[in-house]
Amino acid sequence: MPFQKLHTKRTYEEVVAQVREMLFSGMLKPGDRLPGERDLSVQLGIGRPALREALRALEATGLIILRKGKTGGAFISNGKARIIAENMSDLLRLSSISVDQLFEVRLWIQTGLARAACQRATKDDIERLRQNVFEGESLHARGLSRQRIEVNVEFHNILAEATNNPVAQIVVRGLTDALKALSHEVGSYPIASLFDDRLSLVDALEKKDEDAAAAAMERILKSTKPLYKRLEAQKLMAAKPANAAVRAIRVPSKANAKGAKAKAFKRAS
Repeated sequence: MPFQKLHTKRTYEEVVAQVREMLFSGMLKPGDRLPGERDLSVQLGIGRPALREALRALEATGLIILRKGKTGGAFISNGKARIIAENMSDLLRLSSISVDQLFEVRLWIQTGLARAACQRATKDDIERLRQNVFEGESLHARGLSRQRIEVNVEFHNILAEATNNPVAQIVVRGLTDALKALSHEVGSYPIASLFDDRLSLVDALEKKDEDAAAAAMERILKSTKPLYKRLEAQKLMAAKPANAAVRAIRVPSKANAKGAKAKAFKRAS
């Protein structure tokens, strides 16, 4: 593995870039083991602390797996779609993205996804979706809100899996994880027609009726959007007192600080 010596201040970034390039060019393949820490640091011309930082960064992105023990080391992974989806969800939550924008994209993507699932979903996929709806309904009836949110979100992930397209799975999980986080922060409750609409979607998949499946998905998204807009508004309102408290904190000026010290000195004497 002809690793090249580095000539950059941010060495860990250069290591990450070099491993990525070797992986994407085919020089490294899933399952390959990188050279040992000592050999790799010599090849790269960097110290072990910088190398360890780079390996941790590669592990965080899901490109490598770090194993301990005599047979351990750094191994190229098969890729972790979950990590990519989590990163996408984090970006959505950190950015100034509104519920309107998020649902607009969901409508574009997930109605098309429902059409694809009509052609590709297996009997097992359809049964998993149907059981998911029943489980969500049961959790709602028992007042188990947190568990219900998890199950309701998973419905969309199962549907994405039914397309047999890993890119669809990553994108949908990223979108739904962002909404799930909002629900857990502020609370959520299902609209009255949610479970019926989802069963209609499952029936359309079973009949391979693309128009009916897309229409059911559109109803689901459009009917739940107002709920998430209310949750978004509640979150913003809850944040206002905290922001006001931060603004109320005053950093004393140098003159005030000197005056305070003088008063303290007089009291002490």
